[in-house]
Amino acid sequence: MGDKAEFTDMTESMHGSMSLNGDVEKLQAFYRQWAPTYDADVLSGGYGMPDMVARTLVAGLHEQGRSERSLRVIDAGCGTGAVGTSLTNEGFTDLHGVDLSRDMIEVAEKRGIYRSLEGGVDLSSVAPAHLVRSADAVTVGGVFTVGHVPPTALRAMASMVRPGGVLAVSTRTAYLEETNFQDVVDQLVSEDTMALLTRTHDAPYTMDSNADYWAFAIT
Repeated sequence: MGDKAEFTDMTESMHGSMSLNGDVEKLQAFYRQWAPTYDADVLSGGYGMPDMVARTLVAGLHEQGRSERSLRVIDAGCGTGAVGTSLTNEGFTDLHGVDLSRDMIEVAEKRGIYRSLEGGVDLSSVAPAHLVRSADAVTVGGVFTVGHVPPTALRAMASMVRPGGVLAVSTRTAYLEETNFQDVVDQLVSEDTMALLTRTHDAPYTMDSNADYWAFAIT
């Protein structure tokens, strides 16, 4: 019964977050309320996304013939730090988290794995100037999902990566089906803004959904 209740809590919260239509104020209010129980609701429910994003970054670096773990990594949309924990487990040490929700950032801070954390960062359109070209790699896990940011936000995410760096992204299956994310990828590739390094199709995300995982080289 306990596992079923936890799964119900997780799915209800997840589905609630997908009904916010990318409204910044609604997202902030939603995650303010969810932050205290987010880890208990989500991480106990077979949440495969964090490990998959970390592995995608590793795979992207491998495609470039790289294995270093001292890279400056920005965890964009870091939430409570689940992806950061997976990155730490993969050996990355120079982690920096940014998120729209200051309340989620407060929870992430307690993990003690980030060198810096910044809340109130809206990456739905343009990255703040101080983040542009500021990282060797950027991870974006759980952000490209229904109700959060538009596919065009991929350009903002890419802009934070230094030339030659790697952008690792998850896209929930429903998001891919309902948006023009693939068109945005194709446009950025055609502009020579990025190049696809790896893509894993239909891999674990939550207990009740899958996602694609992409690694891009930024040019």
